[in-house]
Amino acid sequence: MSRIKIAAIQPGRMQVPQEYSPISKAYKNDINAIIENYVKKQLDITYRLLEKAGSEKCDIVTTCEEATGVGDYLLDISENTVFPGLVESVQPLAETGYSAIAKKYSMYIIGCYLAKFDGKIYNIASIFDRKGNIVGQYRKTHLPANEKWQIESGDSLDVFELDFGKIGICICYDMMFPETVRVLALKGAEIIFHPTFGYGWYDAIGEAALKTRANDNGVYIVTAKNYVFNAAGKSSVIDYWGHVVADAGFAKDAIVSGEIDLSIKKNFPDWHSNSCMTGTVYLTEAMRKERRPELYSEICEASEKLRIPDKEEKLKILEAINRGECHW
Repeated sequence: MSRIKIAAIQPGRMQVPQEYSPISKAYKNDINAIIENYVKKQLDITYRLLEKAGSEKCDIVTTCEEATGVGDYLLDISENTVFPGLVESVQPLAETGYSAIAKKYSMYIIGCYLAKFDGKIYNIASIFDRKGNIVGQYRKTHLPANEKWQIESGDSLDVFELDFGKIGICICYDMMFPETVRVLALKGAEIIFHPTFGYGWYDAIGEAALKTRANDNGVYIVTAKNYVFNAAGKSSVIDYWGHVVADAGFAKDAIVSGEIDLSIKKNFPDWHSNSCMTGTVYLTEAMRKERRPELYSEICEASEKLRIPDKEEKLKILEAINRGECHW
């Protein structure tokens, strides 16, 4: 099986009801009420789009980043925070929903949500196979500042072999670091799925980065972003030449998909003489063999860690955000 239909969703994002918003004076920190009146409604939007992808006979579809809405409670570090409890309660809810849809349509689903393992919370993407089983999980490795307050980073870049080929996953901020895609490609990934909240500081450079990552590494990149009109990014499928095969624009509650054939390799153009000079027409293979890792040692040097504010500083930051003096 080499020809497959790949897809990404672009769900609308609900406003958190005032009484359940942690930055509202009317806030009620009732986990069950938050789940019933916000989380389930947000998940239902995602489920409807996944069902549509299934009815369109997609082989694999990815959700956007953290599709449950629990991330809206990430910055609540008060003594009465519901964030850890919400993660624990919503994790099985999301997994049950993703599993049922994957099984119903015999379709792979990459579902992104927050999950707790061994007392630590991670931003993860789980791969649900055509029978609804979790056959792989990726933990986001590069965390922006706000996530570091209550989330742990993963420590591995993994490639997963499915029935049609090998895939890798980057979640949101991971894509800002070109090394992540390069490592996944060198490990054999043919498609990189990218559930995200955005993909750059603004649209043009974000899309340019995705095109460049795809072309430089000879991989397809499938991005799923939630719909937010004034935030950078849109769901898309980009091929290994960096061409946008399809994108969802700024449509709300949309699906973007494309058919690809993984047996068709990225070869040198017919007019390019290097194909006969290097002994291979396979451009991706040639470029990987022409790399010179001995020159790239600086990339592997340990970087200085960004200091995370202590609790007192965090509370001051939250007060400034609530006053509208800065944006998280």
